[in-house]
Amino acid sequence: MNRRRGWRSEALNMAAAAVIALLVWMFANDRTRESEVLAASIRLAPPDPKAGFVEPSAALPVTVTVKGSRRAIDRAADALRAGITLVPGIGTIPAGVGTHSVDLADALGDASTLRDLGVSVETVRPASMQFTFGALATVQVPVEPVLAGSVLDGSVTIDPEVVNVTLPESARPADGALLVTANVDTANLEPGKAQQVDVELRLPESLSKWKELCRVVPPRAKVSFTLLANTSELTLDAVEVRVSLPAASSLRYDVKPAPESATLAGIVVKGPRASIEALRSGTFVPAAVVDLSNADVRPGRFEAAVTFWRLPEGVTVVGPRNRPITVQSVLRER
Repeated sequence: MNRRRGWRSEALNMAAAAVIALLVWMFANDRTRESEVLAASIRLAPPDPKAGFVEPSAALPVTVTVKGSRRAIDRAADALRAGITLVPGIGTIPAGVGTHSVDLADALGDASTLRDLGVSVETVRPASMQFTFGALATVQVPVEPVLAGSVLDGSVTIDPEVVNVTLPESARPADGALLVTANVDTANLEPGKAQQVDVELRLPESLSKWKELCRVVPPRAKVSFTLLANTSELTLDAVEVRVSLPAASSLRYDVKPAPESATLAGIVVKGPRASIEALRSGTFVPAAVVDLSNADVRPGRFEAAVTFWRLPEGVTVVGPRNRPITVQSVLRER
């Protein structure tokens, strides 16, 4: 009996000694400090995304030399690999509007994520980074419906008429003029009926560089209108005529329209309203082209049909009807 009791006592003592040795080793290991270079990613984020922004917003890859126990370094490696977010106004990171430079070793040393893990930051490469901290403003902006190429019966209504636009303070126009558009495509809508179309609102092109920072609330609007037609017609009284030769023939011959055919009158075109307005106002100059690439012509006067028309996109020639459109031209040797 005494022998068995002695064996148990000896086993317990050995187990206790092993546990104590393990605890001593763990304590010593935890107290032993070493350095290691770790890969990390750092990004800056504003303290309040509704009131400010930080650029660049993308994560910056860095290498960080940390010092600590093996267990602390292992935990820090996981945290750094997952990414560390730094916030302007916290610790050594400035938060005033403008461009700043931040010492990354100081910033990471102040970061609670690493400090709580028991490691210290020795160096960071690159050592610093520049960032811009900017303020955001929210303003009320009217919405303008745009129905290009459409003829309407009566007025257009839009809901909502005013939206909230959040944008960088520095991007606001000096005169305060800002407009959001609701562009409606009427190409597939049936004329003669009342329509209500739900469309996404668009910011002006001047804000395209700030696109990621701008928000429109609500982002969509309902446009109500009665569509009479999505095209219109126009009679052109003076369309310039151009005659072209193949490259090889142009070295030997000159060609031009006969004086009475230098322009064509009474050409009726049809197309989207915006394109027709461009022709009406002279913003777009049309032309009738006679291409002689495949024609067998000889020096002298001849008649040829118009090959194609230089017109805005979506516009076609619909008249004069019932007669071909031809041009008198004169070909001469050089």
